[in-house]
Amino acid sequence: MKKSITTILVFIMTLISVQAQSKKDLIRELDELKLKLRTTETALSESRQLERTATAKMGSYETQVSELRETNATLLKNLNSFTEASNRRSDHINSTLESLQEKEAQLRVINDALARHDSIALSVFTQFKQTLGADPKITVSEGAVTVVMDNNYLFGNNSKNLNVQDKAQAIIAKIGAILKNNPELEIEVVSNSNLVASEDGKVNNWQIGTQQAATIANLFENNYEIEPKRIRATGKSELGLYSIETATEIRVQPKFYDFFKLVKENMK
Repeated sequence: MKKSITTILVFIMTLISVQAQSKKDLIRELDELKLKLRTTETALSESRQLERTATAKMGSYETQVSELRETNATLLKNLNSFTEASNRRSDHINSTLESLQEKEAQLRVINDALARHDSIALSVFTQFKQTLGADPKITVSEGAVTVVMDNNYLFGNNSKNLNVQDKAQAIIAKIGAILKNNPELEIEVVSNSNLVASEDGKVNNWQIGTQQAATIANLFENNYEIEPKRIRATGKSELGLYSIETATEIRVQPKFYDFFKLVKENMK
């Protein structure tokens, strides 16, 4: 009987000891769970804070992205406008450049024509100098070559004479030959008369000057086969030429009308 009681007591003590140990384990586990709970709550709180921060940043980023898109759209629009303006300026510059090149080409043609005219005038001047000698006065002015001869030499002492003297025929022949060999030249014959004592006064002077100029023009046409459309005869009255009381002036230059047409065509 005593043995049974002892066994029961031992069982009870063992049970109590096991229960006490289990209680301690439970308390320890509970404490560990509470610690884990607090840790988890802290982590959760931190996660929520991070989430709020991330949400705020995301909102800020979305705002920035929206602003960047607007800015990019504006820049793209401005770039397109700039490109269009640049293209228009480029087209304008190209058009201006083409216009300048056309004008340059036109001016080149005109300058070449002027240079050619000057070359012709210089050549004719040289021919006159070499052929006529020092007796007649020969000048070059504004692209024209002029030969001036005293009317006393050409027509004699009689101011009303309309026939060229024999001694002057030789120099007229030399001039005519040069003019025939230069068909691109226009010819103007100007003769002046100063018959102060004439009863008809200036009217007679104009007539004589014109008739004497026509005499030289007729010689060029009839004797030296110079086309009459190249020749213009003009009379003057009481106007001395180059300090010569009465004189005849033979003025030659490249065809002005052809040059005028060239300039007009190239200035359109």
